[in-house]
Amino acid sequence: MTRRRDDSSRTRALAWPKRALRALCLAAALGAVAGCASQVGKENAPPSAAPFAAPAPDTLALAERAWRERRYGDARALLDRVLLSDPGNPRAKYLAAELILAQGAPQAAAEAFAALVPSPEVGAVASQGQGIALLLVGDREGAYKSLRRALEAAPTLWRAWNALGYYYDLRGAWEQASNSYAQALKVNPRAAEIYNNRGFSLIMQRRLAEAKANLRRAIRLDPTLDLARDNLRLVLAWEGKYRQALAGVAEADKAKALNNVGYIALMRGDLANAEAFLIRAMEMDPSYNVTASRNLAYLRDRRAIEAAPALGGVEPR
Repeated sequence: MTRRRDDSSRTRALAWPKRALRALCLAAALGAVAGCASQVGKENAPPSAAPFAAPAPDTLALAERAWRERRYGDARALLDRVLLSDPGNPRAKYLAAELILAQGAPQAAAEAFAALVPSPEVGAVASQGQGIALLLVGDREGAYKSLRRALEAAPTLWRAWNALGYYYDLRGAWEQASNSYAQALKVNPRAAEIYNNRGFSLIMQRRLAEAKANLRRAIRLDPTLDLARDNLRLVLAWEGKYRQALAGVAEADKAKALNNVGYIALMRGDLANAEAFLIRAMEMDPSYNVTASRNLAYLRDRRAIEAAPALGGVEPR
């Protein structure tokens, strides 16, 4: 399910609160160029200038590279120059949709991708992006159709395979999820995002040793992928290694980590530690009050059930 590289490299939540997503308005700055009245005679007037200079031929390629490197500000600035001179360019419009997705507005991104699906030039990757965005807004079946359409047109779209693995994880279809991640890795064996997602899939199946290996591989491939580190903390929590799970967490992320570890402790039946972690999460960051308090309510219900006397075989009168 997080700094976000793409849709499918996320930390998939068990009981994390959903953070507000910042919407990106990728509008070209179409400022008018005002002309000044010339005081010189007509014969001395300079030739009229274009309102803006056309971008260099490689500007779009540079914007795409900046997007891949997660330099979204640079990508936006370069892309705006392309869209000013060529607003109908399908590659530029596709990149605009990817930037909207990368900056946390999946509904808007899904709409932008949908408009590009009929394009012969970018239709396959637009279907991929649409599928990823629809997964993020919760439209699973719409996402599945878009991802299958993308892969039928271009079977080497590894992000589509990766997202399809996530779709199957949501359904508990572990074998199909595993096959999808394997297909993604055939295309791009060095994509840290795939190892992260496969690692989380294995956590959900309680295959902790395999999950740990995948997540560590993701971190080796991309040391900046904080999602994989977060997921590795979950593995350690499932193993009961709470101190290790919380070691080295930045102060700004401490409440999130405490909530996550507390939830895992709750799922393990370790109610005393779960309560302590969840209360600390609420104390450190009030934004966790709703989620942590729900977890605490569940914890107390479990305690009440466990404390209730067992029903024997007494026949009712």
